[in-house]
Amino acid sequence: MHSIQRKFHIGSDGLLQIHLPEVRDSDIDVVIVYRTSSPEHSEAVPPTKFYGCIQDETFVRHPQNEQPERESF
Repeated sequence: MHSIQRKFHIGSDGLLQIHLPEVRDSDIDVVIVYRTSSPEHSEAVPPTKFYGCIQDETFVRHPQNEQPERESF
């Protein structure tokens, strides 16, 4: 069994074309699982919406260690 994971573009005709150069004159079973690659329905929540979301008075943020200087890109 082989697996291929790539992003493909489906044209306005609705056809998906997959070229398998290593398979010739063979019968194969194909399983297609797909999802859209652009999440159109998800809404980004700004970080300011999370400020003050912990309502527990006993919650304490412990002191953090000093972080080392990082290499720049």
